[in-house]
Amino acid sequence: MQKYLSKSILLVLLLVIVMPLQAQEGFTSDDFLNADGPVIKNQLGEVVPLRGTNLGSWLSMEYWIGPLGYGMIDRTDWSCSFSETLSKDNMNYIFDGDDATCWNSGVPQSSSEGQYVIIDCGKGVVFDKISFISQNADEAPVSYTVSVSGNGSAWTEVSWGNGTSKYVDVYIGAIEAQYVRIAQNGDSEFNWSIAEFNLYMNDDFTVRNATYNRFGVTKADELWDYYQDLWITTTDLDSIKAMGMNMVRVPFYWMEIMNNDGTIKTDAFKQLDWVVAECSQRQIYVVLDLHGAPGGLDGYITSGQAVTNDLWYDEESQQRTINLWKAVAEHFVGEPAVAAYDLMNEPVSTNSSFTISDMYDIIYKAVREVDTDHMISVQAFYNFSMIDDPSTRGWENMLYQAHYYNTDFYNWDSQNGFINYALGDMAWHQQHWNIPVLAGEYNFWGFLDLWAKWMNGINGFNGSWSNWTYKNMTSDKNWGLYLGNSNVVPDLNLDSEEMIKEKWDKFTTNKFYRNADLIDTVSSYTQSNTYKAIGKIIYLKAYNSTYISSENGVSAMTCSTTKLTDLECFTVEDAGEGKIALKGNNGKYVSSNNGISSMTCDKDEIGESEKFYWVDLANNQLALLGVGGFVSMEGGSIPITANRTNIDGWEVFNWAERSTGIEDEMLADNFKLYPNPLRTDKILNYSMTDNRRYQLSVYNTGGAKVYSEDISGGGQINLAELNPGIYLIKVGQRKEKLVIY
Repeated sequence: MQKYLSKSILLVLLLVIVMPLQAQEGFTSDDFLNADGPVIKNQLGEVVPLRGTNLGSWLSMEYWIGPLGYGMIDRTDWSCSFSETLSKDNMNYIFDGDDATCWNSGVPQSSSEGQYVIIDCGKGVVFDKISFISQNADEAPVSYTVSVSGNGSAWTEVSWGNGTSKYVDVYIGAIEAQYVRIAQNGDSEFNWSIAEFNLYMNDDFTVRNATYNRFGVTKADELWDYYQDLWITTTDLDSIKAMGMNMVRVPFYWMEIMNNDGTIKTDAFKQLDWVVAECSQRQIYVVLDLHGAPGGLDGYITSGQAVTNDLWYDEESQQRTINLWKAVAEHFVGEPAVAAYDLMNEPVSTNSSFTISDMYDIIYKAVREVDTDHMISVQAFYNFSMIDDPSTRGWENMLYQAHYYNTDFYNWDSQNGFINYALGDMAWHQQHWNIPVLAGEYNFWGFLDLWAKWMNGINGFNGSWSNWTYKNMTSDKNWGLYLGNSNVVPDLNLDSEEMIKEKWDKFTTNKFYRNADLIDTVSSYTQSNTYKAIGKIIYLKAYNSTYISSENGVSAMTCSTTKLTDLECFTVEDAGEGKIALKGNNGKYVSSNNGISSMTCDKDEIGESEKFYWVDLANNQLALLGVGGFVSMEGGSIPITANRTNIDGWEVFNWAERSTGIEDEMLADNFKLYPNPLRTDKILNYSMTDNRRYQLSVYNTGGAKVYSEDISGGGQINLAELNPGIYLIKVGQRKEKLVIY
């Protein structure tokens, strides 16, 4: 008996252990995603919009997001020269890495002698921090100016100040120069000395190479693995899943995969394999984003290499980018957890003969040689006008992506107008280029109502989105779902390996604060789409208080009437895959007529021309996107059309359900109610001379609506549930007092 009991207990324990694992089955081949016209679908034919976040500063590191710090520029080929009166002895002490040794001017500091030191880096280098150290505070320059030059003759002044400490750090915007000149402009009884001179840069490219120079590639990569293993963990992925998200966009830098000589690293896919496997177990898709390419792809520090943008001219950089993507595609071919290959982040070509679409096309063809199945994402940056549509290039199974930022941070009206533009931008291209769209990055700062408007709007047309970013050291402007970590960032050039790790240990997510309001807002829109007013009767009112009319289907539709009748009311029907259809009071459907001619309400069935995206603009405002474009009220002067490429004043409509009586402006001129007052039976009779439909509402003396019914023609209303008293009846704009005994 005891033996069987022990087995039973063991079986229960096994079930307790196994069941949670069974509840989190990984993706299967059925979950593999493809573009299907304007939407993303799995292999079962289900529409799967992607909604998630970016794992910023994990595999592509940005100093303002994570604890990256500065990289010291290699000084191997540097030299220096001095003004005539200064000593030339011990010049190399400036670069020997020893603070105890120093160059000394040999003469007191003087403002009249034109004292200066020029550092020649041997070639142009990119830096944003200049640092020089004196033997002591007395030998720091009394007054200094710092200038830079590309050729040693034309100089640009970048900083000035007074040397109040032996340490002088000059912070400037990222710049490329070969020469740096420090001019000493003050007077002192003390000589001038420099113990060390360094240039620094805090982009991914420089910092990684600085650690390679210090520790060697293998040791440095192991150190970066340590950082990456604590920056994003399974706990973070669980949090993302708990928010209802089904996707993470994973920015990775090219040096994560590839050595400086262009060869693929032996452990190139260690972190990517981990995140793909762990996300698969949580049914979270992964978008693989090459955030920075060899040679630089836009010159921005956020893409890993500031100032430098050689990809568009350098064939070697182009080939390395191709080789990298072929290696990635070969590695992940057939993997259902990978949603898409995001080929280049925010590319900016400065070569008019070699556009971003040219480079995309080369990578696209290389990837398709080894992987014909995964979606490929290309970015419309800065906007869709800067990239070719897929039909021009013959691209298939594509996901088009754009990033939306308006840096007018504190202006609600500016942000709101930008959202209207951006929603229209995405929806129009999704419709007309017949491709799914992804807002791969965005931020609407402190305006949580606009965050909600944005995500709800995208959800309405089955678009995809991922905010920037999951976590961020900064604490302002909603730059992260987790924010605010002010712990000390390690000095990768001077701290010991143990000290670097000890400082990084303080940047796990539990050391950040949970941005609860933003998380709650975002989580509200990660689930199924919201289809507005399906099955309801609505009306559409333009900015000038005129209504869209079906014109009973006998002529082109207009938006010029100021009276709301049945002709201005439409039933909303679900047309499938995020689209709706509008049925007029005549039983016919509204047609965009492909934007070729004016709209009509005369179609018996729902075809493609009768389908519209309901682009939700919040606060009971919308835009309707048909096959030919957005519906425009045309100023009310001519019949309405559906051929506009963006959302402006004429393309924005207020809407309300007919049954709610909101803004019901119908006139009931020949309307009779009897008897009044009502007695014991409380039956109210009504009659009217037309057959239009009205809403009758009854209000008590406190202003509360106590009864409401849509009526037409003639008939009776039973008000037996109302207590005796005085009431107000409203029918359209007609109001009448009603007394019940």
